[in-house]
This record gives sequence, C-alpha cells and structure tokens, in this order.
Amino acid sequence: MRVAPALERVGDFAAFLAEPVDEDAAFLALRRAESIGRPIGSPEWLAALEALTGRTLAQGRRGPKGIKGLSKLSP
Repeated sequence: MRVAPALERVGDFAAFLAEPVDEDAAFLALRRAESIGRPIGSPEWLAALEALTGRTLAQGRRGPKGIKGLSKLSP
C-alpha cells in the first residue's frame, strides 16, 4: 500500500488536477457505490482495506449460498 504525500506520488499536482476526467462515468460510479454501500477502488486497494479492517468490502458472488457438506445434486 502506498502511503506518501500527494506530491511524492503524483509529481506535478497541478498537471494531475488538469487531466481530463469523464465526469459522467465518475458520477455513475459514485451513485452505484452509494446505492450498494460499497467503497470504490481498485481490487488491490479493497484487499488492503479488507486486511486492515477485517471486514469484507469487495462484492461477493450473488445468489443463494450453498449448504456446507452438500454437493450439487444431479437429476
């Protein structure tokens, strides 16, 4: 995990802020995360945050969970 002042990580901070941003995509990602209550970030960042907090933050598989000890039954 990178922990350093922004100027060390980015360099020319003014140029970083001047980079073009797809505002519609950013807004959509924020809205999606807001509605599901999950943080936005790279898989590596989420894994590091999960390790620090001891909580599951990344989205898991959808659907019902299987019952332990039972395998899929064939017809």
